[in-house]
Amino acid sequence: MTVLGVGLLGSSVLRALAERHPGVARRAWSRSAGSRGKAGAWATVATTPAEACRGADLVIAACPVDTLAGLLGEARPGIGSTAFVTDVGSTKRGAHAAASALADPSRFVGSHPMAGSERGGADEGRADLFDGRACVVTTSEGTLPEAARAVEAFWASLGARVCKMEPRAHDAAVAEISHLPHATSSVLAALLGARAPRADLAAGGLRDTTRVAAGDPDLWVPILLENADHVAPLLGALAAGATELRDALSRGDAAAVRAILSRGRDFRRGL
Repeated sequence: MTVLGVGLLGSSVLRALAERHPGVARRAWSRSAGSRGKAGAWATVATTPAEACRGADLVIAACPVDTLAGLLGEARPGIGSTAFVTDVGSTKRGAHAAASALADPSRFVGSHPMAGSERGGADEGRADLFDGRACVVTTSEGTLPEAARAVEAFWASLGARVCKMEPRAHDAAVAEISHLPHATSSVLAALLGARAPRADLAAGGLRDTTRVAAGDPDLWVPILLENADHVAPLLGALAAGATELRDALSRGDAAAVRAILSRGRDFRRGL
């Protein structure tokens, strides 16, 4: 197994492999010298992506979505003709487009483990990060069935619940349950940051609603841009909902305010 990129997800994959499959040879590469040093605790560290991929049966690209095509291009000389390749990115239409950088794109399968944290980096990785968590696996029209089966089995062996989806359906779904919440949290945090609120009075509500805003903008900018056709309309609907609540408050309409709050409460309780 080869892991390219040793941040939160990449280091978690390496830790999980070391714990669950200690007999499997593990190789790693990271663009960061600091991450390469830490990866040595769980894998043999290579100096280039191509070197890391030589002899691998499965290559996991754990990099930001906008760097995937470039990374696969760098790794291509070392990826054998029988190897399968997957990624961990939060958008999947772009991932399948990036697979054109491979000698044989039919051996690429998209993956999105629905696990993570607002904190990134190799130090935040955990061997149990994928336990019981959904991992979406996506294929394109030309994907080899055996490649899909291998990637599904890989994630299941790390404890994940595998869910198969078409790339566009995946991107539409995560826009609602991941990308919109992150964008909303960021807008709220940015608004409050500009107003210099009395943070010393804040309790759990502020922490809960702004937690994911602590995520790395370098990771989230390309995610939101790649999925903008799904995220932008949702932000428009959110803005319309905020306007509805504002107008209800302005006219003192308690029934309308209660109806909005009740809909939100009912969803949260169901969740």
